[in-house]
Amino acid sequence: MIKYIVPFLIFILFIGCNEREISKKTSFGGKIINPKCSYVTLSNNSNFNDTIYLKKDNSFLGSYNKFKKGLYMFKHGPEHQYVYLEPNDSLLFRLNTWNFDESLVFSGEKAEVNNLLIEAFLQNELDEKSFSKFHNLNQRNFLKKTDSIKRLKETIINDYKNSTNNVSKEYIDILKIALLYPVYTNSEKYAIKNFSSEKPEILVDSYFDYRKDIDSTKDSLIFFGPYYNYIVNKLYNDVYLKKDNKDNFTINLLNNINSSISSEEIKNKFLYNTVIQHFFKEPNHKNINKMFFNFFKLNSDIEQKKNVQRLINDLKLLKEEEPLPSFDLVAATGNIKNISKLIKGKNTVILFKDYKYASDEWIASRTNYLMKKNTDVTFIIINLCATSKRYTKKIAIKYQYTLPNKSKVCSFSSSSFPRVILVNKKGIIKNGYTSLSSKEIESQISNLRNSK
Repeated sequence: MIKYIVPFLIFILFIGCNEREISKKTSFGGKIINPKCSYVTLSNNSNFNDTIYLKKDNSFLGSYNKFKKGLYMFKHGPEHQYVYLEPNDSLLFRLNTWNFDESLVFSGEKAEVNNLLIEAFLQNELDEKSFSKFHNLNQRNFLKKTDSIKRLKETIINDYKNSTNNVSKEYIDILKIALLYPVYTNSEKYAIKNFSSEKPEILVDSYFDYRKDIDSTKDSLIFFGPYYNYIVNKLYNDVYLKKDNKDNFTINLLNNINSSISSEEIKNKFLYNTVIQHFFKEPNHKNINKMFFNFFKLNSDIEQKKNVQRLINDLKLLKEEEPLPSFDLVAATGNIKNISKLIKGKNTVILFKDYKYASDEWIASRTNYLMKKNTDVTFIIINLCATSKRYTKKIAIKYQYTLPNKSKVCSFSSSSFPRVILVNKKGIIKNGYTSLSSKEIESQISNLRNSK
């Protein structure tokens, strides 16, 4: 059983604050141990967004008039968590960035409700390890496991409601999402895995009955992880349930997003993310042009459309069976190297990347894996960052290059998304646009090795 209250005591001195004035406002503050940057941000999914700077002792305090009740997200460095706040609350927290989630403890008004939310988050992380195993069970045993976990979480919710006076309905709704939606999400994931298998099992008629208790129109909570994850998986399953042509899956998914999400801003984000993710999973899919056409028809965000158009323009360059154009690179030593000489007589994988659009950790993990598996293939990483000669961490520097000023290579990846090109020993492009995340990347490199 998860405990509701974690005993603690926090002493923070806020210099220059008038206590009487603060008490009339909503205040949010705390102390960061081992800070990663100089500030904390607090925001919701509408028009509230505040940056609170740390003091010399790494404490901070923000105070607000006319504060709106609801769920907020706070960020520090690369990490984030959620807090529930109401007008006139005074909520403090303390955390150590070396153990961000586990060290987070609240005090003040609404401490109990927020400690319960963080405990729900930590418990969900543990549950995910179990669910990853449950996905391999047959349907009957999977349902038994999920029902058992669901009952435990419902008990936590009911115990809290019965032991607390003046329970806010808004908070209970958020607590239900925090505790129960991860269970529902895994039910959706199990169904997706089943639907996409070669021999899908027929799901029982009552399988999706839990959906009857779910309000999937809370667009204002789309920034909340448990809610977002559920909605994404539900959108996928809705398409599978229609049993349409699998070749048109992404197009049908875009149509489902368009009809299911009312907020134009959120709808645009979903449409954009879906197109980008599906493109990089299958950049050579036969219906790729239809997918782009449908995106342009449904999306109304000009900047998102421009970036997808840049991606389409990139596809027109460096076509299959054409010679790779000659261009210069700058080695880490500062020496100029010509690409044609570097790859002469070698099967080569060339990665163009901008650190702003792909994390070093992910790029390094995928690249090092492929390099280890294909020791007879040459790998070249071209860092496209225009503002500084920044290299990708955790990849040997000898494989990495930057570009001279005003290099024509910038046009090869104008969208700035990571682009992989496969070139054979004769300098002929065998694949002009693939991706580290493509499900076919390993077979594509294998074909490159076997090409003549």
